Amino acid sequence: MSCEHRDDVGAWVLGALPGDEHERFAAHLPGCHACRRDVAELQMVADTLPLAAPQVAPPPELKERIMATVRAEAAVLEAAGPEADAAPGAPVPAPQATPERPKEKRRRWRLPAIALRPIPAAVAAAVLIALGVGAGVLLSGGPSGKTVQAQVVAPAAPGARASLTVADDRATLKVRDFPAPPSGRVYQVWLKRPGRPPDPTTALFRVRGGDATVDVPGSMKGVDQVLVTAEPDGGSRAPTRDPIIVAQPA
Repeated sequence: MSCEHRDDVGAWVLGALPGDEHERFAAHLPGCHACRRDVAELQMVADTLPLAAPQVAPPPELKERIMATVRAEAAVLEAAGPEADAAPGAPVPAPQATPERPKEKRRRWRLPAIALRPIPAAVAAAVLIALGVGAGVLLSGGPSGKTVQAQVVAPAAPGARASLTVADDRATLKVRDFPAPPSGRVYQVWLKRPGRPPDPTTALFRVRGGDATVDVPGSMKGVDQVLVTAEPDGGSRAPTRDPIIVAQPA
């Protein structure tokens, strides 16, 4: 049996219904078997999400980034009008003679780019699992990744910092509040193994707004240091300056 309130189930489980809609759904729920079943199924999934990925404290700016995305989508949907719910390329249905539910009731709570619509509970559960696991992976740096803080030698930028994340024998270097390289030079990444001079890599980068994320090419097997130096444009075969970053993979 279909129920007009079933598109509110996901928002109810996540505590995202506005006050008036929350009260209406709470009054409706005891008398609707279909909604009670959907709530029970989705609640079970929501309760297991904290166990789906390693628990990592999110950075303080994460909430603001998420809310900025939500606000931006809300503005786009409001400007688009009733067609906003239509699939891309789908014809917009002609107005119906029968009255619609009040606009207040037609509001739907949304995650960025994902609408909680009246879909089968199993599909909704899969969406919640994907969101929970995806968020855990993003916050933890990957299922097997480990991040270490690097030593930074940049007297002109005392707030500069860098970190190295190693996962599945690959590495990613992130720099924050970093100074630009001297004119005519570029930052180059090197891999240092015990008893050998640093091996050059093709990872050349500059910073934009003080930040950069660099995929370090090559295997991390046997590497005890990842170095960054400021080299002439195009890179060098051997370092020409002392390292500005020294990271020791764990």
